[in-house]
Parts: sequence; C-alpha cells; structure tokens
Amino acid sequence: MKNLKIIFLLLLVQFVLLTAAGNCAEPLPITILHWNDFHAQNMPFDRSSDSGKVAVGGAAYLAGLLDSLKGVEPRVIVLDAGDEFTGTPVSSITKGKSQFDVLNLIHPDAFEIGNHEFDVGWENLKSRIKEAKFSVLCSNVFDTSSNSSIASSSVIVTKDGVKVAVIGVIMGNLAGSVMGSALPGMRVDDPVKIVNLLLDGLEPQTDLQIALTHEGVEQDQRLAQGCPRLDLIVGGHQHVRLFDPVVENGVPILQAGSKGEYLGMFKALVDTSENRIVSYFEKLIPVIDSSIKTNPEVASLVEKQEKAIAGDMDQVVATLKEPWVRAYEGESNVGDWTADAMIKLTGKDISLINSGGFRRDLPAGPVTIRQIWELHPFGNRLVGFELSGEELLHAFGYQVRTKGDVVQVGGLRYRASSAGKVLELTIAGKPVDPQRRYTVISNEYVSGHMKKYFDLDLGKRPVTDLGWIDRDLVMEAMTQEGTVSSRIDGRIALVE
Repeated sequence: MKNLKIIFLLLLVQFVLLTAAGNCAEPLPITILHWNDFHAQNMPFDRSSDSGKVAVGGAAYLAGLLDSLKGVEPRVIVLDAGDEFTGTPVSSITKGKSQFDVLNLIHPDAFEIGNHEFDVGWENLKSRIKEAKFSVLCSNVFDTSSNSSIASSSVIVTKDGVKVAVIGVIMGNLAGSVMGSALPGMRVDDPVKIVNLLLDGLEPQTDLQIALTHEGVEQDQRLAQGCPRLDLIVGGHQHVRLFDPVVENGVPILQAGSKGEYLGMFKALVDTSENRIVSYFEKLIPVIDSSIKTNPEVASLVEKQEKAIAGDMDQVVATLKEPWVRAYEGESNVGDWTADAMIKLTGKDISLINSGGFRRDLPAGPVTIRQIWELHPFGNRLVGFELSGEELLHAFGYQVRTKGDVVQVGGLRYRASSAGKVLELTIAGKPVDPQRRYTVISNEYVSGHMKKYFDLDLGKRPVTDLGWIDRDLVMEAMTQEGTVSSRIDGRIALVE
C-alpha cells in the first residue's frame, strides 16, 4: 500500500510538471528589417571595395532584398526610421511625393517622420501623409490648435501570434534641425515622457514594445534610460552603421547607416508568456546590386520618375580640376570655393555656410546639374544681414569651443586656440574692427540658427532675401569659371 502511494505521488508530480511544461510556450522567432536616412537615393550608386567599384543601394534593389527575406524569415516586421526626403533632384522637384510613392509599393509596417520630411514645410508633409498607404508615425509633435499629434502615435503589428507595439518619436530639439518656418503652431514634447505615457496603454495589449525613432544614438540612449520597459529601439538621424547594437539599460539600439547601402536585420526569440526578448542578434546586410533581384514594380516606378526629370539634369555646367571633398570639423575646398562664389556674385563682406549644407562629394571631371542638386538638395535661399566686428569675434570663439558643425567662411580668415580664444581675425586682409558693421551673406538655415552656430541672436535686425537659391548661385559661378580649381587655403586655423 505504501509503495502504491509513492507511485501515485510520483505520477502526480510528473503530471504537474508535464502540465506546466505544456503551458510554457516555446519562444517564437521574429525578424525586424529596418533602414533609415534613405534621402531619396532611389538610384544605385558606386562604393569602393577590395575588388574595385561596386554598385550598391537603390530603391528597387532594397525592395527586392526585402521581398527575398520576407519569403524565408519568420514573422517579418519592416520599419523605416525616417528622412526619406531630400538628397536627390527627384525628391526636391516632387516635394517628397516620389518617396511616398515608392514607400506605397514597399509598404513598411511603420515609418517614423524624420526632420528632413519637414524641408518643404508642414503643409506639404501633411499632404504626403494623406497619400500614404502605410503607417506614418510621430507621437511627440503636436498641433497646438487641436492638441493632437501630427501623425499616428503608434501602431500594433501582429505577425502570426506575436503582437508588437511600435511607437514613433522624433528628436526633442526638432526646431534646431529644421527651418524655423517649418513648424508653425506646433509643439515638440520630450520623447521620454510621451513614450512612457503610451507604454502604459500598449504594454498590456502587446508582447513587445519598440520605439521607432529619428533622433540619434545619444538621444536613443537617453530614451532607453528613461523608458526601461522598451524592448528595442530602431533609430535613425546620424547615419551610423551599428553592426552590433548599442545596449543601454538593457535595451538594444539599432541604426543602419544611410542611403539604403545596408538593410538592418534583427532576429529575436520572443517569450510571449513573459512578454520579453529571450535572445537576439543583429546584422547589417549590404545591398549589393549584383546579388539581388529587383522588385519590378519599384524598378518601373523609379525609372518613370527619373525619366520625367532627365534632360536638363544631365547637362554639364563645368569641370572640376580637383575633387570636391566635404569636411564637418574644419575647412573644405568645396566650402572655400562656394563661400568665395557667394561673395563674388553678391558683393557682401563675408559669407557663412554650414558644413552640413553640403550633402555629397564630387569627383574631378565634368559636373552636371543633377550633381549640383545632389550637392545642395535643400534649395536654401541666400539672405543678407549685418554683424559687428565684436559679434564676429564672439561668434568664431564660440564656434571653436563648441566643436560642432564648422561653418565654412568666405571673405575672412581667423586663427583661434583650441580653447576658443580668437587670436586673429581679418576681413578682406585687414584686422576686424570691433565697432564696424559688416555685410553678411548666408543660407537661410544659418541665419535661422545663429544661436546654435554662433551664440548670437539676430533679433529684429533686417534679414534680406538676396534673390538666390544656393544651388542656382553655385551653377552660375561654375558656368562663369568653366574649369573650376579649388584648394584649401588655411582661412580657418586652429592652434593649441
């Protein structure tokens, strides 16, 4: 009898263990495919490799790679972290419509608005959003007249039994990355506050919670610190290639470079009982065109778009003797030449251009109108105003101290210590006069962000439209020269 009781107890324990095991669901695999900062690079472009130049990227090849991976990977979620606009003529000419038309064919599960989606203004972006056949997200920018977010705050994506909440956010300092006129009547709230509020409602409904962001890695790290309930952050804005995720506060942060050169693939096992990621790995897949079959619909659309703007775009305007190479932390030959051209065609004392306004390098040889549009895709207007010599001394000391996006200059030369003390500043070869007022030409982005670049406030002083768009002035100056020679001449000098 005693043995029967023992056997009974053993069978009971075995039954309980088996029942418990049956109730513990096996982790389910999920795959997240992501890209960011595509910047209208619908056509393939060349990259150097060990075996020579190789064609990479292009919307049709990116779409083809997505198609092939969807066919073999389980529970695929496709995410785009913003900045589809601005970078090539087709986007500038169509005001971004070209990019939403392409995305309507690719149909990502979610797209987070980037700062460059505001380049043609909010009214234009609002029209584009209405045309979208995919989820457009942005939870922390609000129309103050209605106190509602300008796009959907989040979307729940369900893939074969796994529910994933995707929350879209843009950088809190959005005003510092767009034209001042781009955000009329809008309020940008702190991403951490907004994401936590949304998680309160989304967490009970879903297995995973993802932030799809356009703010950069450092701000993503801040978001991970403030929102520990997040399972993953898929980001953009800085064009960083994160071959391995940055893990902050236990939250993996992803970013996949720019221009569709890479597609990020994040594969994870998800415990739907505990609502957490059990394990994962991430890799960036190079979009090498020779190994990918294009998506025919996207290929046909891109061909049609490019054909519509061809002709004038491929006309040669001049020849470069030396390649134009950008620099963000110092002087560049393209910056020197462009700044001098601005003075030559307008007669101002000095010129100022943010290094970030130059969006590509150009090789030596013939230069087409298309290449100039790609160099200056924003179509910034050039404006005039005045600064005193005293303000200029303060401005360039601040430039050096902050070590940010260096402003390219024309008409002046300066030498400064690494600590930010201006040791010498000359204009037209003469020492700056602190009491004199000097005429300035800049693009409208610099004039609208004088605090950011120079710690100056133009206040109510007149800022005059000079009747030029940046790329038009560049084309005019290049046409006049015919053969363009440009070298760095040491006008920005930093010493210890």
